[in-house]
Amino acid sequence: MPKYISENCFENIESQSIYIEEAKVENHNLHLTFESMLITKEHPLNPFDTEWETNEVVLVFYDFKVIESGYYDCSNVQKQFIDFHKDCAYVAIPLLNLINDFTIVAEDRKNRNESFFEQTFEGWAWNFGEDTWGYFTLQYKRMEMMWDSFYNER
Repeated sequence: MPKYISENCFENIESQSIYIEEAKVENHNLHLTFESMLITKEHPLNPFDTEWETNEVVLVFYDFKVIESGYYDCSNVQKQFIDFHKDCAYVAIPLLNLINDFTIVAEDRKNRNESFFEQTFEGWAWNFGEDTWGYFTLQYKRMEMMWDSFYNER
């Protein structure tokens, strides 16, 4: 059992590039494992007076559904500055294929009501090329962030 469990806490996670170490689906729940995550000093489980990094952390999205999952194929674009949405072809693929070798760069909570959250994650889909931008949108009932310790805990 993890030492720390925080529910629906995205407002307390600092934006940073985070690589998905492992992704799996069990019983309609998506488990994403990360080497670490930076949480704000306002996070209710952060005992430090500043933002602090966790050690390995797992995010579990309960009763999730994939709304959209894919990447932009820019392999035929010969421009120095690429607008993914305008210049590249969008390729829809299954979520687990997309996030196998994926770095999340940004997230945006699109919708929240009494029944579910809807959230989009964007980043580098390394499996499909060095400069391949991907994104996925999930709908889920709740999310838990679980970890056992903080980096360099005093």
